[in-house]
Amino acid sequence: MTRKIDVFTLHSVTDVNTVNQFLKMHPQAKLSYVKGENDGALAIADYEDDEENDEQEDKQ
Repeated sequence: MTRKIDVFTLHSVTDVNTVNQFLKMHPQAKLSYVKGENDGALAIADYEDDEENDEQEDKQ
């Protein structure tokens, strides 16, 4: 498994929908929110992704 961090900039409903779609693919992700500039926010997702390791295991 690989630990990853993704950062999303939230300024609109479309941005929130992007985060929701991400959570459907990575339900185990832990989200943190930070108030950004210009009334926006940042969503920081901390998660483990085992897809990369799966591909490496398949090759072996």
